[in-house]
Amino acid sequence: MLKIDLHTHTIASGHAINTVFELAYFASQNGITHLGISDHGPSMKGASHAEYFWISEQVDELYGVRVYLGIEANILNNEGDIDLPIDLLKKQKIVYAGLHNLTPFESQGKEYNTTSIIKAIQNPFVKFISHPYRPEFPVNLDEIFYASVKHNTILELNNNLFSHSESLAELIPVYRSLVALCKKDNRKLIIGSDAHLATKVGNDNFINLIFKELGLTPEIILNNYPSEVEAFLNS
Repeated sequence: MLKIDLHTHTIASGHAINTVFELAYFASQNGITHLGISDHGPSMKGASHAEYFWISEQVDELYGVRVYLGIEANILNNEGDIDLPIDLLKKQKIVYAGLHNLTPFESQGKEYNTTSIIKAIQNPFVKFISHPYRPEFPVNLDEIFYASVKHNTILELNNNLFSHSESLAELIPVYRSLVALCKKDNRKLIIGSDAHLATKVGNDNFINLIFKELGLTPEIILNNYPSEVEAFLNS
């Protein structure tokens, strides 16, 4: 189980069933020290309106767990626009961005999708790119990696993504190449549970099943370095 999990969802995302307090309480009972709550941005079907995110800067700790309220913003188009205005982005303690279904974004092929993510990486408020490669949104992950290095953005290994066994034959070689790039350039990745249920917070079981196949080693996983996580989020 992860001790640092920065990608989780509450009822505010529209398709999860627990509150902020319930996620934090579960985290406190299971040795999780840093909890990021990154609810889906308002352009996703069923998610909260933008003004929900005004309160993100007002929570620091619950049940002894360091809490980072923020957003998993939706990339909207080929310009890399995301679905929260700057005045609200400034209030977020954590900002993921990613390509999602049930949003205005429409995949138009690998080049289009790649450019869309790279443009989002150039947004100084975006700290993380969630599940940068998904079968429904193919991208050139090498190009995205080098953009992330240039702009000091962290790419994610998403536990939920690897729960779909029918996609593993496609996903494993793609992410194995990303891991190799990280090792070569001394860059770290972050693992996120993408939990939509309190009991799934900190869950990295599907990644652990293919840990060796991906070529993962502990030193490239940002979750293993609490002080680096804190410094990165405060930068």
